[in-house]
Amino acid sequence: MKIEQFCEKYNLGRVLNVSKLTGGFMHKMFKVETIKDVYAIKVLNQEVMRREGALNNFLVSEEISNYANGNGIKAAVAIKIDGNYVTEYEDNHYMVFKFVDGKVLKDDNITIEHCRKMGNLLARLHSLDYKILGLCDDISEDHFYVDWEEYVNNENFKKMKYKDEYLNNYKKYYSLLRRSVERYNESNETQALCHCDMDPKNVMWVGDEPIIIDWESARVANPIREVIEDALCWSGFLSNNFSEEKFKVFIEEYTKVYSIKHNIYSLICGNLIGRFGWLDYNLKRSLGIKANEIEEIELASNEVSKTIDEINRYVELIPVMYRIICDLKEHDDNEFDSVVEKIINSNKWLYGLGFKRVNSGFTNTIYKVGKYILRLCTDVENEYRFKREIELYSKLKTIKNVPRCVLSDTTKKVVPYYYEVIDFIDGNTLYEIWYKLNEVQREELVKKIVEVVKEIHMIEVEEYDFCKYIKDKLISLILDCDIKIDMDRLLSKCDVYFKDNKFGFIHNDLHFDNFIYDGNDLYLLDFERCMAAPIDYDLRIFNRYNEEPWLWASYTTDMLTIENDYNNFMNCFISNYAELNEISYLEERLNIYKMMDYLENYKDNRAEEKKDRILDLLKKVID
Repeated sequence: MKIEQFCEKYNLGRVLNVSKLTGGFMHKMFKVETIKDVYAIKVLNQEVMRREGALNNFLVSEEISNYANGNGIKAAVAIKIDGNYVTEYEDNHYMVFKFVDGKVLKDDNITIEHCRKMGNLLARLHSLDYKILGLCDDISEDHFYVDWEEYVNNENFKKMKYKDEYLNNYKKYYSLLRRSVERYNESNETQALCHCDMDPKNVMWVGDEPIIIDWESARVANPIREVIEDALCWSGFLSNNFSEEKFKVFIEEYTKVYSIKHNIYSLICGNLIGRFGWLDYNLKRSLGIKANEIEEIELASNEVSKTIDEINRYVELIPVMYRIICDLKEHDDNEFDSVVEKIINSNKWLYGLGFKRVNSGFTNTIYKVGKYILRLCTDVENEYRFKREIELYSKLKTIKNVPRCVLSDTTKKVVPYYYEVIDFIDGNTLYEIWYKLNEVQREELVKKIVEVVKEIHMIEVEEYDFCKYIKDKLISLILDCDIKIDMDRLLSKCDVYFKDNKFGFIHNDLHFDNFIYDGNDLYLLDFERCMAAPIDYDLRIFNRYNEEPWLWASYTTDMLTIENDYNNFMNCFISNYAELNEISYLEERLNIYKMMDYLENYKDNRAEEKKDRILDLLKKVID
């Protein structure tokens, strides 16, 4: 770098003093005092500038910052030198700005009022018409993938101070990144002008007024992703001091100007892509793959540790952010409050008790009322199963690990919904604790799961031709899916596999969100799908836990649920349930159940990879 010569060549004045500014992670920033003025000069990272389209991105971002600045959003804009925002000189690229004599706020100094101002400012930026600049929508799918194992095998990895942190976390990144990309793509809709890096380090405060700096990432992008990320950063997340109040105020102020629409949960999860990208980039820099300067390698190493920690904390905060945003939306959790009040006022068991909406349940609306749980059947299509569950509670009343149903009503005389009231169990779902446990603790919990499930299975039921039931379902699904399968061979295998069946009363919806653990006892909930069937048929969901356990998790635990944590679950369950080991062809039966689920899924979404896994499973079943 030859800053003195650069300044002289381009008439910025003879340099009096140069001091390095902190805060830049990719580029180097200097305060340069000359006889003419005081400048902030950015020396761009050459590795970045070698990327295709990098120079054009800087030019576009400067057009955006100038446009924002002309519309009441104070921005630090680059000074044109010989008509250019970016100047190449002696193998380096430079950008020159007027030096802003302000301060960057640390998290401890950020107030509610700062969050309020930033929420409003961001909404005004998103409201600008980007088409005036000739920019187009940029809705495209992301296919970001990283081989995280490759970094462990790098020759420099063992020297890294973040080695242990990375080894403790990287295996779950395959699942988290894949699912983040899926959520990103399914929510990639709304477009607006975005800064894309408006965290506190890129806002200079002159008195009470914010001036936005560092616009290099500015582009047309999804505005809701940006508001979620910025609200998070301005609410103390970066320093591990997250404030729900600051987050809420930022979002609340934003929505007064710019509305937040659908797909909020997917947007929040999709935002993880940015942190994974930053982790990937800094792993390459720290390991010498994309950097060779000691200072840059050290800086990148620190960023790896910091980003690993941020990813873990972000995943924990996903349900919190989602809840806050949902509560601020127009149609929030109060929709059925008046219905609940009528139920409470009409019943002596509940009269005078307070109530609160519970954010769980896939098909029903749930409230906590005093020491009870009130379940409203707000989906008419689910009424048959809901009523059936109420009837089943009489059969289950002697089982201690099933909550007591204290009252129910399917007459619709009080309110236009079926409802039931059951005892509240003060504990956690198994999804909420499983990821925190070691293998020894998990095995002890599996034994409790087996005990509860086994007691349900012991209820006597009337047997029927289960083999015919399975074959009929397979035929129907295969015809609906229009997949070429050796049907005769498959059905003949079913005659062998399902000749003998150990019947019982099965729950038929066994997943970890339907188990509550209070630290001592385990309770099983939600009996809407119960049926008479062979006991191994109850393991259909459990049998998929080593592949996609999150499919049955609520939003509170979805991204905390990783398949690696369930690799040993089914083996452990079966080994502790002796009667399962007496079932002939257990593995083949479980594979047929799984294939039926795959077919059901393929029927609704005929993705080629889903067809491939059906055919792969078929080979295991019929060979």
